[in-house]
Amino acid sequence: MVLVLDCVRADLLEAALAEPGTLPFLEQLRRESLVFPAAVSTGSWTIPSHASLFTGLYPWDHGAHSRSGPLLPPGPETIAECLGRAGYSSAFCSGNAYVQDATGLSRGFDEALWGGGREFFLRFLGIPRATCPDLGRAGPVHVLPSDREAPSPLRQWAIDTLSRAPAVWDGLNRVGARLLGTPAETARAVCPWIEPSIDAWLGRQAPGRPLFLFVNLIEAHEPYLADAGFGVSARRWLRYARSRQDGVLWVRGQWKPTPTEVASVRRSYTATLRTLDRRVERIVQAFRRHRRWENTLLVLTSDHGQAFLENGTMYHRFRVDEPICRIPLWLRAPGGRPSGERPGAWVSLIDVPRTLAGLVGRNAFGDASARSLLDPLDGGAARPVYAMTDGIGSGEIPTARPDWRAFLNRLEVAAYRGTTKVVAREGGAVEAYHVAVPDRGVPPARAEGEPEALELAALARGAVATAAERIAANPYHGSVERRIAGWGY
Repeated sequence: MVLVLDCVRADLLEAALAEPGTLPFLEQLRRESLVFPAAVSTGSWTIPSHASLFTGLYPWDHGAHSRSGPLLPPGPETIAECLGRAGYSSAFCSGNAYVQDATGLSRGFDEALWGGGREFFLRFLGIPRATCPDLGRAGPVHVLPSDREAPSPLRQWAIDTLSRAPAVWDGLNRVGARLLGTPAETARAVCPWIEPSIDAWLGRQAPGRPLFLFVNLIEAHEPYLADAGFGVSARRWLRYARSRQDGVLWVRGQWKPTPTEVASVRRSYTATLRTLDRRVERIVQAFRRHRRWENTLLVLTSDHGQAFLENGTMYHRFRVDEPICRIPLWLRAPGGRPSGERPGAWVSLIDVPRTLAGLVGRNAFGDASARSLLDPLDGGAARPVYAMTDGIGSGEIPTARPDWRAFLNRLEVAAYRGTTKVVAREGGAVEAYHVAVPDRGVPPARAEGEPEALELAALARGAVATAAERIAANPYHGSVERRIAGWGY
C-alpha cells in the first residue's frame, strides 16, 4: 500500500509527533517503520510528484508538468502496470481531483475512484460514494467534461469566494452538519467514502491474491477549516473568521498575508494532522479486519510540503524551498518489526516504485539511480536526488505584474547530496545551501564556493538544461487543464 498524505511536510509532522498523544496512531506506526529523514519530493505540486511516485522517473523524464500540460503520457511504465502483470489486484482511491484518469495517473489500476470539487468544500454532506467513476466495475459512470466544455463561471466564483473567506465555508459545514446530524469527523473529512470503499474492495479480493492499493488523503491541502473536526473556542473561531486563506489572490499578487493570517493558516494546517491520524488508523483497521495487515508493506509519504511565507512563498508549487521539497517517507515492513530511522542517505519518491518492483523480482524500475528502500542505502558514492518546479502554465495569471509573474514562473531544479543543496535556475543562476538531516524547519545557510557545492552545481545545471530542452521539444497542450477546470479546479 502507498499512502500519500497530500501537502504534509516533514518538519511539521515530526513536530506534532514530538508531542505525545497528539497523533497516537501515527506515533505507533512510526515506531514500526523505517523512517527516512532525508526524503525529498521530485516536484513542487501534485501532478509531477505523483507521476514520479508511479513511474520512478523525474519530471523532465515522465513529462507530466505544467509547462508541457499536466498529463502523464502513455509511454512510461507505471508501477500499477508492473504489479498487474505479476498478478496483483490493484485499487486507487484519491481525494485529490488532480490525481485521476484525466491526468493519466490512474493508468494500470484495476479500479479507480477520485473525489470532485463539491466533496472538498461541502463536507457536511458526508458524501457516501465517490462522485467520479470506478473504472473496474460495470455500469454507468460519470464522465469528465469534454475538451469543448467550458468551466462553469458560477462554480469557479463559488470556489474562489469560499477560498477567500473560509469562515463562510467553515460555518456552512458546521450548520449543515448540525441540521443533517453528520458526525463531526465525517463533516471535516474530504471524501469520507475512501475508508468504506477500501473495506469493500478488500472484501471482494480472493484470499491469497497479492494486492496493491494507492490512497491520497487531502485534508492538509488549503483552504482549511477552523478545527479539522476538533472543537475550538468561540474566541479562537472568531480570530479564524477574520483571517484569509486566499490562494487565488496570492497567486495573482493581490494578497499579502499578514503575520496574523499566516499564523492562523498554519494552526489550521496543523489541526488537519489529527484528522489524518484517525483516517490512517481506519484504513489500517480495514486491512486488519480482512487479515491482510500483517502481510502488508506500507509506504507512507507525501507528494510535497506546504510553505507559510518562508522565503516569500505561500502554500506550494512555485519554489523548491525546504518546506515544499522535504517530505515524510516511512516504510513499514510486514509484521511491523521495530525499525527506527535510517539517517545519512537522501531518498526520493523515485525510490518508492523501485522498492515495490523489487517485490516481483524487478531489479530496476524507472530512473537508473532509483534504489530499493529495503536495501542498505549508506556506503559507496553518494548519489544526488532532485526536485523540480515548473512555474506556471502558459495561460495563467496573464494580468499579474511582470515582477510577480517572474517570481512564480521559474524553471528550477534542486539537487541534494551530502549536507549540500544547490538550486539551478533556467538561465544559469545558481544558489547553494547547507541543509540539515532531519529537517527542523530552520532556514538553510548559504554554501556558495565550497567544493561540494561546485560539483553539485554542475549536476543541477545539467538537470535544468535537460528539463528546458525536453519542454521545448513538447508543445504545450491545455486540454487536461480545461477538463479539470470543468470540475471547478
